[in-house]
This record gives sequence, C-alpha cells and structure tokens, in this order.
Amino acid sequence: MPAKRPKQTIKRKTAGKKSAKTNPQKNTLRISVHRTQAVFLLLLFSLAGVLMGIGVWKAGSFISSYMDRSSRYDKMIVAAGRRNGVYPPLLKAVIWKESRFDASARGSKGEIGLMQVMPSSAVKDWERTFRRQVPSDGALMDPALNIEIGSWFLGRALDRWKDYNEAEALALCEYNAGIQRAESWKPLLHDGKVLPNIDIESTRKYVKEILERRDQYEREWKWEKLK
Repeated sequence: MPAKRPKQTIKRKTAGKKSAKTNPQKNTLRISVHRTQAVFLLLLFSLAGVLMGIGVWKAGSFISSYMDRSSRYDKMIVAAGRRNGVYPPLLKAVIWKESRFDASARGSKGEIGLMQVMPSSAVKDWERTFRRQVPSDGALMDPALNIEIGSWFLGRALDRWKDYNEAEALALCEYNAGIQRAESWKPLLHDGKVLPNIDIESTRKYVKEILERRDQYEREWKWEKLK
C-alpha cells in the first residue's frame, strides 16, 4: 500500500477589520453645514410669511378701497336716476361696468369718467338740449356732472325704446354701440328678445353683464332709503 501523505493544514488569513476612526474636523464641518441650512430655511419661511402677510394686507386694502368707491356715489346715482327716468340699480350697474366706480377713468376712444361719456356725442347732445357748456373734458371727471350727463343720455334711450318689453337691453345697446346698431338689433315684435339679435360679441356681453348686475343691486342695494 502506498504510504499516506500527511494532511496539510491550510491556514487562512482572516483580514482584520479596522475600526473607523472619527474625524473631528469633518464632524464640525457637517454640523456647520446643517446649521447653515436650518438658518436658511428659517429665513426662507419667515420671508414667505412676510410676503404672504403683505399680499393679504394689499388684497384687503384693495377690497376695502373698492367697496368704499362702489358706495361713494349712491346718493348721486339715486338722485340722477330719478330725475332722468333711469332705474337706480340699472344706472349703478352701468357705472360698475363702464368704470368700476373710478371717476378718473379714461377709455381708449375718448370716453371719460364714471359713465365713460363721449365728449363728441352724449356731451354735445346734453349741451345742446340744456344750453349749457361743459368748460373742458377734464370737468367731465366731476362725478355729479358725469352721472348727470350719462343718466340723461341713458334715460333718453330708455324713453325711445319704452314700447319694447326689453327696453333696458335696447337702451344699453344704444349706449354702447350707437342708435343705428340698436335699431338693427330690435326684435320684430315688441315682446321679442334682444340678446339673440346682437351680432357683436362685446356688446352682447356688455348688455348681459349689466342686466345681471342690475338684478344683484335690486336684491342687495337698499337704494329706496336714500334721499
């Protein structure tokens, strides 16, 4: 029998794990970075809060200013409406649509003031009728004069279309687009509808929005108590 070979013991080297050593400088750097990020986030949130506060304040200020403006001329509106045969909620709705109650408003075609009266048409007609001279275009920014001329002009249109059920819609067509277009949009029957006949989108929207706003004022505005 062949001689048995002695068993060889194979020694395996086990790699020893080195314990990680902490670097104080790196830890300090990490802490500094975290602190900087925290301060930055805190400043960012603070700035966002300040900006939000400013936004809320400005929005509140704007709403308050608008609400004050929208009721500032109520007595003038009621008085002028009664004098010129215009339902006060309708008159106020026209002013809302024309200028948002901004007495200094000017239109792209020369319209002026609360009711955006035109010096070349409504104002001249008013001057001829009452034999009064408006001293300047700037004078039309006076709320009382502007509302007086505008309500007279609208009242005249209402009287022209008084035989139609939708006289207000036709008067608004005339106020916005002129008497010739209003004539072309009048219904065949006196109880017919006006809006479907209006072929200018901006005028149709104008009439619709004013009539809706008139209904709102009719419900919410206690104009009858004003003298």
